[in-house]
Order: sequence, then C-alpha cells, then structure tokens
Amino acid sequence: MACRRLAGSNHFGNSRDMSEHHQSIAETNQRALLVGHFSTVGDVEVLRQTERQLQALGMAYDVTPYTDAREAVDSTWLNRFTLDPTRYSHLFVICGPFTPAMAVQHESIFGRFKHCVHIGVNLTMVEALATFNPFEVLLERDSDRTVRADLSFREAPSRVPVIGLCLTGFQREYGDRHRGALAEEKLRRLIKNSGAAVIEMDTSVPAAMNRFGLSNAAQFESICARLDAMLTTQLHGMVLALKNGIPTIAIDPVAGGDKVTRQAHKLGWREVFEPDQVSDDDLLAALTRCLSEAGRADAGLVRDRAIASLDGFDEELAMALQARPDPGLRDDLIPKVGMVLGLRKRFKAWKRRRRAQSRV
Repeated sequence: MACRRLAGSNHFGNSRDMSEHHQSIAETNQRALLVGHFSTVGDVEVLRQTERQLQALGMAYDVTPYTDAREAVDSTWLNRFTLDPTRYSHLFVICGPFTPAMAVQHESIFGRFKHCVHIGVNLTMVEALATFNPFEVLLERDSDRTVRADLSFREAPSRVPVIGLCLTGFQREYGDRHRGALAEEKLRRLIKNSGAAVIEMDTSVPAAMNRFGLSNAAQFESICARLDAMLTTQLHGMVLALKNGIPTIAIDPVAGGDKVTRQAHKLGWREVFEPDQVSDDDLLAALTRCLSEAGRADAGLVRDRAIASLDGFDEELAMALQARPDPGLRDDLIPKVGMVLGLRKRFKAWKRRRRAQSRV
C-alpha cells in the first residue's frame, strides 16, 4: 500500500492556522469517513473527540463501525456497505490495535476507500512503522516511534446515578403467589428508562453460591454504601441498603405482600410496591424521590429508627434461655412415615453424617 507519510504531523497547528484551515475546508466539498471497532466506551469517547475536532474545523463526516452489530450503539452510524466511496476525501481510522491483517479483514473499508487520505487516530501500531504504516498522517496512541496518553482523557467525565439491583430467586414456599419474574422485569425496565448505571448484587453465601462472587456482608455492604439507590425484590437487599442509609425501591415478589412489605411498613419506608399494581411511571417517580436529598435523608432516619426499635432485644433473648422444653408442641411437626421409607431416611441421614465426618 504505497502512500505519502507525514511522520512528524501531530497537530493541525496554532489557532490562526486552525482558523485559516477551517475556512479552506468549508469552501471545499471534502467529507470524512470515521471508522473503527467502537466496541468499548473508551473507543466511543475517542470518536466523540475526533467528531468535535472535525466539527470545529467545518469538515463534514459520517461514522461507520467495522461490524454491523456496533451500529446499535448510535442510530446515526451508517452501514459500511451502503456508502458511496466517491463522496469521501478522508478516512479516519480510530482507536484500537492496527495490523496488516486488519486491513485485509475489513476489505469493505480499506479496499473501497484507498483513494482517501488515511489518518490514523489513537491507534496502537502493532508492527514497526518502518514495515507497516499505511497512513498519510498517523496520530497514534503508541508505536515504536512514540507513545501518547489515550485521547479519552480529553473527554469531560459524565455522571449518572449508580443503582444496585438485588433480586431474589424463585421461592417455592409461596407457590402461585410468587411474582418474582414480573418484579424483575419491571425493575430492569426502570433501569433502562432511567439511564442509570447498574451494579447487580447477590446476598448469597458462600462465594461459590453467589452469582457475582461476593462472599460476606462486608463486601456486599461496602458496595451498598457507595450506591445512589438500591432496587430489590429481596428483604435483605432492602434492609442492608437502608442500614447503610441508601434509599431503596422494593418490589415485594409475593402477590398481596409478604415479608418485604411487612418489614418496609415496620421501618416506615414508603417505597415498597406490589408487582401486579405498580406502573412504570410509579417506579420512575419513586426513583426520583430516592435520588433526591430528601430521599437520602429519609433512608438515614429509617436506619436510626430501626436500630432504636431493637432496644430490649438482648433482654428478650436472655429470658428465652429460661424456657423449659415442651416436646408436645412438636408432636405433629414431622408426619409419620412407613417403616421402609423411615429406614431409607435414616440411611440417608447416616450417609450425610459420614460425609460430614470425613471432611473434618
């Protein structure tokens, strides 16, 4: 691929040069095509930086990712196969590693647009530049010539609320009253509608049983304490969040309300709902309340009231030790079974004890 290389070109010049260059571009019919993987948020931030520079310079442009799947990231991005190469004067190749194999792999770009001025932006050049550099201008991130800070540093950080999502599994004890799937569906739709960042969490222990690798309360609550709000269908998802002063939207996964609802009412926490009754608008309004300063303050008050309400529990527990046994309370606790079934149960219990003893 023979092309003229301006190896030392690192910028467009000073402000006067920029102004003159802007005017010259505006008077021409030049148009750039911006291509890249655009497969990470960092890639997209570098793309935004490049777009802003071109807008400031008056250069018209279009964007196309290497693969169709990435088109869903931005509705303005075009499919590479629909482009007319004759419309474009410049090709900007943006972000990621770049090798000779990539040019072959993406022939739909590099074969059809080879007449354009090729400008590499924020690339990692894997091969030595002496053996591979198809760019007239290369503003690389790193190569055997130079290393620059990644261009995403220039993008001003944007912030959205950070929300925890803690869901209960199916609870067979509630039978056909269980509405966990419906509750999850509504909470996930709330997250999508709100545009918030989500951290999925699980209270299960040990770590091998935890979907996200958390192994103890300290890990779970350390994440809780850094959230802006918690969304949950689980009693302890709600309790541990409120314990850390984090406003919580709880959907009771049991039709008619059960332990989650009772606990919320006891705590005086109002943001608890039934899955069959709560609407998307109700949940968005609740999230707005939770993310307000008043919502955070209310969660702190709930925590303080809950702790105060447990005063005297130690004395009750101490008194419990004075109780005398009454086996009659449990006469019907375990149904009577036939002799064969009883022997099987005792044999299984014996095997469990043997396995437990072998692990000690």
